[in-house]
This record gives sequence, C-alpha cells and structure tokens, in this order.
Amino acid sequence: MNEQNIYDVVIIGAGPAGLTAAIFARNKGFRVAILEGQEAGGQLKSLYPFKPVYNYPGYSRIQAGELAGMMLQQVRQNDIPVIENDPVETINSLSQGLFQVNTRRQVLQTRAVILACGMGLFQPRRLNVPGEQELENKKIFFSITNPEEWREQEVAILGGGNSAVDHALFLLEKNARITLIHRLSKFNAEPASVEKLRQEKVEILLNWQVLRFEENQGGKVAIHIQENTTNEERVLLKDRVLVNIGLQPNLDFLKHLPVEKKGRQVVVDSEMRTSLPGVFACGDVVTYPGKVRLIATAIGEAATAVNSLERYLKILSKSNAKVSHES
Repeated sequence: MNEQNIYDVVIIGAGPAGLTAAIFARNKGFRVAILEGQEAGGQLKSLYPFKPVYNYPGYSRIQAGELAGMMLQQVRQNDIPVIENDPVETINSLSQGLFQVNTRRQVLQTRAVILACGMGLFQPRRLNVPGEQELENKKIFFSITNPEEWREQEVAILGGGNSAVDHALFLLEKNARITLIHRLSKFNAEPASVEKLRQEKVEILLNWQVLRFEENQGGKVAIHIQENTTNEERVLLKDRVLVNIGLQPNLDFLKHLPVEKKGRQVVVDSEMRTSLPGVFACGDVVTYPGKVRLIATAIGEAATAVNSLERYLKILSKSNAKVSHES
C-alpha cells in the first residue's frame, strides 16, 4: 500500500476520549482517522443529549450533547476524518509494525491504534418485564430526544445512577412531576446530584422493583411495582416512563485482539499502553488500579495515550529506517 494511504493512528470510538485523542494527535502532526460504529459523540450525543453534566471543569452545568458537539466541531475544524456508522470487525497485525483495521465497509492500514470505544456498540439496558416492549417509544423511553414532549408530564424515572438523577433534575425544569424508582436501597449517583434531588419535590422510591407495565384506559401507563423487603405492591399511573438502568455493551471485535483484558475491559499501564505494542487505549474501555469513570478522566487518559503514541512512533520510525538501510 502507498505510504500516503497509511495512517499514523486510527482511533476507534468518537466519544470524549476518542475525540480528544484525535485533537491531540493532529496537533502533533500525525495523520489521524476516527472510526465510530454509531453516531459520533458517543453516549453523550446519542443516548443522553439533554442530560445535564455538572462535573466537567469550566462549566457548572452543560448538556451532554452540547459538550460532545463542541468536541466534534473542534475535530472537524482540524480536518480529521470521522467515519460514522461503520463498526470495526477485526484488527490484525501486519509486517513492519503496521495494523490493518477492518470495518464493515472498508479496510484501513495504520502504524498504531488507540482504542477509545467505551462500551462499543452499546444499547440501553431493558428491564425485560411484561409490557415493556409493547409500550416502548409510546409510553416507555430510554432517552430524551424532544424535551418539550416531557413538559408538565407525570413521569417515572427508573434507575439510581447519574443518568437517572441528572435527567430527573433536568425534567423538573420542564415542570414535570417526577417519581424516581430504584431497585436498590441507595443511589449510585454523585452525592452532590443526589442532594440536589432530595431538595426538590420528587417522590423517591428506593428498594422498589418494577413487575410489569400496562397501558391504562385513560391513556396513562400503569407501573406495577413491589417493595423488595416487605413485598408490598403498588400501582403508579404516569404519562411517561424513562428507563435509565445502564447499557448493554458490545465489544465483540476485541475478543480476537491479543491484548490483556479484565472482563470486558482492556488492561493498560500508567501510560495507557496495552499489552500489544502499538495499541493504546483510553476512556471507559480501559481498566487499571484506581480507575475513575468520568469525562474528565477520559480526556486526561487520551492525552497520556497520545504522548505514549508519539514515543512509540519515533521508535518505530528508527527501527524501520534501520531495517531499510540494512536491506
């Protein structure tokens, strides 16, 4: 393949980590491409565009989709190609330190790879209870695409993490009346966000689980719930239900990549290097002692990964030059 068709680095994933890595790599003069199996922007753009982000430095509050959009705009201003809706299928090692990245539609060759694929081809996690599938996108939703449709509605939010709590705070601004239902006895969200929620007029039902959904004759959805300790049952009538109980990840392409893994995640060292030379990783896909899952963390990891990439490419260039001279 012509040298001009070989990338210095292919970044897999266009969430905050991947977009940041691309910007840093381009600033160092590298030829970069980003591959994204879904919509560029990651979870922030495709799943939670209107969810407020309260813990990103420089903003006391910013919507997730807006933050992702600003990063993506900076990438495009740097003329970095972003290939969307083209999932990676395999990554193979070639000779002379090259990698071949095979997607559904094309083949790219590169000197290095940065894995910034988060949870891969993620899908919202379902409750898998009766009535959920039948009412999906009618009364039951997994993201907010049009906030005005939720204005002044009776809403049940299911979940106890940051997404559920932050969405509750956001919908309160639309004068929605919120009931938050969580199957555990305590929240998993940031304490500051939970404290904000407790100061609002929100009905909080901890330690309750959903048994089933039914469409009510009056156009509402009947949510049958049960208290986990006493087995008490209740029926709530709501206009809309927002399910925020996590994601189902799909990282099948990593199964055949010979890097050290721990569960579904890739093990990296303090320099974001994987066990396979030339492959680096950052963001939610990586694990190491003390890992914290925040947007700010992912961005810092991306910067570290690109610095490690720079050192690697210098060594690779010298090695290839030596081989060429000797031959």
